[in-house]
Amino acid sequence: MTWFFRSISWHRRKIAAVLAALGAFALLTHFSGTAEPSGEVVVVSRDVSAGAALTAGDVSVAAVPEALIPTDALTDPAEAVGSSAAVALTTHTIVQPALLVSGEPPPEGRALVPITVQDAQLREILSPGLRVALVSSMGDVPGIVTDDAVIHTMPQVASSSLVTTSQAALVLVEVASALAPEVSMLGQSGQLSIFLSG
Repeated sequence: MTWFFRSISWHRRKIAAVLAALGAFALLTHFSGTAEPSGEVVVVSRDVSAGAALTAGDVSVAAVPEALIPTDALTDPAEAVGSSAAVALTTHTIVQPALLVSGEPPPEGRALVPITVQDAQLREILSPGLRVALVSSMGDVPGIVTDDAVIHTMPQVASSSLVTTSQAALVLVEVASALAPEVSMLGQSGQLSIFLSG
């Protein structure tokens, strides 16, 4: 008799496992048949550092749920290739004009780097092509990092953009490539001051 009850108990476990598997299959089938509408947009294929020029290998087209697509999202990779990243872009970021800087890439030996400028009035007078000096506020005595930085055009921030307030305070500067890592680290942490140098 004990064997009989054990046999029933064992079969119940098997039946329960089969039913659970069938239930999971039915659930997957149900949701796969009711996928939400999607659209094809340009996304970043791999991490891109701020100021780097985008190549064909940096962007691709991907299907994204329509609810997540910004109104100004790019749909043709050719629109992004050749532009520079205004901010650091992570993989799968939807590419928008506000995240890119168009125009000629910097000359050889020079790089584009975003730095934080919280003063809105100062940002307004920093016109493209203006030469400035970047001064570090680290340590007891301020030090000149470079007096050969050039203000570069920043993209306009669209109302539908995913650009944050901190990103909106960024100014793009062109500096010597060797100084780019230092300028990026100091500039995005708010430890750089800008002085007009002519």
